[in-house]
Amino acid sequence: MTLKEIAKEAGVSISTVSRVLNQPNTKAASAQVQERIWNIVRKTGYVPNPVARELRHALQPTPVMQSIYGLIACSPGEVRDDPFFPRIISSIEQEAFQSNFVLKYTYSMLEFQTPAAARQSGGCDSDNLIIVGRFQPSLLNSMKKRFRNIVYVGLNNLEAECDQVLCDCFFAVRDTVRYFYDRNHRNIAFIGAEQEGRYRGYLEGLRLCGLPPCPEHLVQINTLSMDGGLQGMKQLLSQNRNITAVICANDMTAIGALRACKELGVQVPDEISIIGINDIPNVRYVQPKISSIHVPLDEMGKMAVRTLADRINGGHQLPVKISLPYHIVERASCMPCARPSGNMQT
Repeated sequence: MTLKEIAKEAGVSISTVSRVLNQPNTKAASAQVQERIWNIVRKTGYVPNPVARELRHALQPTPVMQSIYGLIACSPGEVRDDPFFPRIISSIEQEAFQSNFVLKYTYSMLEFQTPAAARQSGGCDSDNLIIVGRFQPSLLNSMKKRFRNIVYVGLNNLEAECDQVLCDCFFAVRDTVRYFYDRNHRNIAFIGAEQEGRYRGYLEGLRLCGLPPCPEHLVQINTLSMDGGLQGMKQLLSQNRNITAVICANDMTAIGALRACKELGVQVPDEISIIGINDIPNVRYVQPKISSIHVPLDEMGKMAVRTLADRINGGHQLPVKISLPYHIVERASCMPCARPSGNMQT
């Protein structure tokens, strides 16, 4: 496969294909056209012509391309709904391409369990692994038997001996509790998974604000999806009608929670404020637009590849943790609490 053939299949010029593949964040093509080009690259397994690259780099030797295996660690329902995973994987893929890596990825832990399963799937022919998503540190020992270099990228700070690229949502949710507290909210709820840093950050935020934790202000869901948020918010409102603010574990959960409020006739933000996490584009296309904690997804993917490359090249030997910043993006789903802590009108 050549650039000319990719251009023909994508219906664009050769120069457009070249800019998309070689210039991150290029504006040479729309997002839809760029995705079409990358789909062709993935489908055909295209790699750059080493001779052309040598000419472009003044005849400097081209490094041998290495492969990276990616594990998207989450439930199928989350992958189906949530742009979080495709966004990070796309960023990893583009940075890998620029750094002379070939990326393959899977959604299944089964491919890592035994050498026979790996051979059958055609995967795991690499020393290098990037893990994306909700990963249990207890599984890391089995991963280390198969991979020499491992980088985790996600929202949970793992107690694990591996490189990590994080936007630590323990602190993000802790600070969001304070954000609501400073706006006169005292009945602040959480929809998410208890075993994660986001929940622990919620409890820490309550503690720092002098608010006692209340079981009726918490709903645990196993799948962070729109349906999880829909059912979680309905359960939350059935438990306690005094709630004035809800922190959702991600944006898809927040969209589902907003739907539940509409079905139950609860006004957002007049009666309940809602905030999500990740700041995906979807939250800007609902009414009201949903406030969110912005997570730098593109930079997380790029930094994961750069961290992996640095370890491969001997730049560091000890495990490193790189923490990227977050910030709250205020939209129409949040407002200061204006009503007393009595029952919500029904």
